[in-house]
Amino acid sequence: MQIDKKPEAPAEEKEWENPVAPEKPADHREEEQLERQMKEAKRRHDNLEENQGEASDNEQTKN
Repeated sequence: MQIDKKPEAPAEEKEWENPVAPEKPADHREEEQLERQMKEAKRRHDNLEENQGEASDNEQTKN
């Protein structure tokens, strides 16, 4: 099975969604979604750190 690839336009012919600042989303909803994703990622990261701390505490009390 072969996947069809779209031919990529040369760099000078690409049309940007937001030509003034292409790295920023043109729609404010996209920015809000990115903020929510960052908060969720930070929450998960913090949760993992807490769980790792508890795991090492449990190992120390076993020894």
